[in-house]
Amino acid sequence: KVEEIIPLINNEAALKLRDAVIAKDWESYPVSTIRYRAYLEEKYAFRDQTKLLSSSSNPLIAQWRQRQMNRCASELGYFKADAIVHPPVSFEISKGCTVGCWFCGVDAPKFDHNWHYTPENALLWKDVLGVVKKQIGDCIQTGFLYWATDPLDNPDYEKFLHDFYDVTGRCPQTTTALGIKDIERTRKLLNFTRTMDAQIDRFSVLSLKTLGIIHDSFTPEELIRVECIPQNREAKGRSLKSSAGRAKKYSVKKADELNKGGFGDTIACVSGFLFNMPDREVKLVTPCQTNERWTLGYWVVAKARFKNIDELKEVLDDLVKNHMKSQLILEEKIRLRWDLKWETTASDIKLISNYLVLTFYHHKNPESLMSMLENGEYTMEEIAVTREEQDDVPMAETFYFLNELFLKGFLDEEPEPQFFEKMQMVHA
Repeated sequence: KVEEIIPLINNEAALKLRDAVIAKDWESYPVSTIRYRAYLEEKYAFRDQTKLLSSSSNPLIAQWRQRQMNRCASELGYFKADAIVHPPVSFEISKGCTVGCWFCGVDAPKFDHNWHYTPENALLWKDVLGVVKKQIGDCIQTGFLYWATDPLDNPDYEKFLHDFYDVTGRCPQTTTALGIKDIERTRKLLNFTRTMDAQIDRFSVLSLKTLGIIHDSFTPEELIRVECIPQNREAKGRSLKSSAGRAKKYSVKKADELNKGGFGDTIACVSGFLFNMPDREVKLVTPCQTNERWTLGYWVVAKARFKNIDELKEVLDDLVKNHMKSQLILEEKIRLRWDLKWETTASDIKLISNYLVLTFYHHKNPESLMSMLENGEYTMEEIAVTREEQDDVPMAETFYFLNELFLKGFLDEEPEPQFFEKMQMVHA
């Protein structure tokens, strides 16, 4: 019926339906539309719960992750940042991807090979999961088994998935563009993950033909916890692609399908450890605004390889110790983030990003303070001493303010190019 469809395709009607569901004032709506809206509200609630569950029991990791979340709010904008869950870990069990989507925001390389579930690999896999769980805590449950890969490229995906469930107690979400490649395998996978109490799995829908095959091949009951993500060209208005990764190469040819905002363009979601098991490599990553340096929409803070489980323990300890500080260090130079602007009055400081304006009140000579922060040539200690000598501001007051900026994600933590290149050489 028409009245059942309109709230699903008309934005104004959809917002009215949303408000009605929240207020439980739904008598005038068909049951089908109410159920769909309730499903969306449950999905958003699940997303928010997952974000909370992704916080590590390791205080250094938890504080670092929270700073990245704070930074993303002002760097990417609230609505984009709010949709990013920041899970602490993800695992690639293939090298490359067979799908080759033109809009791939992480520019997945062409498929090379799989990491198969051999006895040796199975043992290492379980050990890796155990070590990561010990390092980050139960938040490993919110991790998943793909990145610049499609999980169904690996014929042993279900075995790795089951081990993840056995070690962590939770079945990770599966997102795939290969759901129709082998219908029976996909059907078995959906039944399998259901037995492990999985929440929502996702199909990337690349064409109308794909969507038709999905609905012809699976019953409504089989799809009840499967989200079909419309990536097809016809789904205008709902599937604008982020201008990141491979999509940037199509900025002219596919302009009508790309987000033209220029900011907040990233599909990255992990703030933590990104593993590639075929290469036995681990990176420390976090989402960022896509730019000329970070074309994939995420920082690689550091990376290293490991030959065995003992080396992995050392690598993770080093990554946490050297890159997840909990407070500013007196002797280190500090600077404001490059994307932030500032204005001052006689006593107030206003920080301005593309999405956020925040005012800090009651500071002596704020212009001098912000000039030192913008310059980036002063340490925390030097700034505090200068303000005490020139403006009679107690050093403790300056320390407090600078740490407040740090915790809110306003100070620059972007990896330095020369340092990152050195890290690559050391761990090659």
